[in-house]
Amino acid sequence: MTDRPGPQLPDEPEGSAEQIPAPAAMPVVSAKKAERPSPRLDVSYTPVSNGMDYLVSVFQHLTEGATPPSARDLKYTVLHLQAATEVLLKARLAREHFSLIFADPTEATHDAWQKGDFKSCGTLDAFDRLRNIARLAIEEDDRKRIKDLSDHHNALQHYGLKHNAYAIESRAARVLDFLIAFIHRHLIPELEPAEAKGVEQDMDSFRLKLKGIETLVKQRMNNLRSELAKVTDVTVKCPDCEQWALVANGRDEGPTCLFCHQVWPQDPESAAANYAWIILGLDNHSAIKDGGDSPVVECPDCEIGALVIEAVTAAGQPDATPLCFSCGTVFKNLIDCEGGCGTVLDIGPDEDAIHICRNCIENRYARF
Repeated sequence: MTDRPGPQLPDEPEGSAEQIPAPAAMPVVSAKKAERPSPRLDVSYTPVSNGMDYLVSVFQHLTEGATPPSARDLKYTVLHLQAATEVLLKARLAREHFSLIFADPTEATHDAWQKGDFKSCGTLDAFDRLRNIARLAIEEDDRKRIKDLSDHHNALQHYGLKHNAYAIESRAARVLDFLIAFIHRHLIPELEPAEAKGVEQDMDSFRLKLKGIETLVKQRMNNLRSELAKVTDVTVKCPDCEQWALVANGRDEGPTCLFCHQVWPQDPESAAANYAWIILGLDNHSAIKDGGDSPVVECPDCEIGALVIEAVTAAGQPDATPLCFSCGTVFKNLIDCEGGCGTVLDIGPDEDAIHICRNCIENRYARF
């Protein structure tokens, strides 16, 4: 192997001493620190632009990624939709008065507001203040959807969440529908012209994309139409996806939503309680506290506590139809036990029967 030649040095002049190179001149250093040639701009977002940015992300995850949206897309849909809802509701609330953004308005100061150094109210508090103080025409149904979204957000962020993709898309579409109407009716009119123009440009894009999401939901419901038409008398709104697709017909697997595939296996009591609370806004504790009747009672036929007295079925809407989520029985002649125990009895108007349940009769005989 041949050695590689070393670097070639210039020949020294004959008879000269070793030449020592002079030191290089040191650059002159200014005492003043040089500025960057292209300094980065400060980050600046108004609450409205921040909320709209979250909405842009929501629509990107729902419409511009995988088809159908991936698990990751749906995760960020929930997280960013909750953030957008909170920020935009509070942005409108601040137009009434900055103190309303504080968790406790009596502790509000302008300095704390300007610095952002305060504890703000929750999303539902903002909704309630907009309706009750600002007197905005926003509906209780919208509040329920926002609460449900908040619950999903908290579960997802802090505990992890396993939920049906169809239900997430359906619920997201409903909250987005509310937000787009809210921005158009209640927020844009309060903005400065320049900011309002930017929001309107985003809104044009949002409307088109929302229509696509809603179309997917409608298409799936259309695919289920013939199957659901056979069971309208025992079909109600699903507490998970809010579609008219929860069938409680006494099947062995329990109440089942044909849209989002949510199933309450061998647990019709929970299905009935969830339906009464989420869809009807009724729960046992509040009903009893207010001196009313329990919304879910024991069924006279199957003796399971899954009879929803004020259920609204696809066939019977808008009227209430007592429906058992366990055996699928629809009742027409329910009366209260005259013993005052809260039991309901299925006794026709022409039947010759005493209006007292078996337990009350046994208790009365036991006294003798």
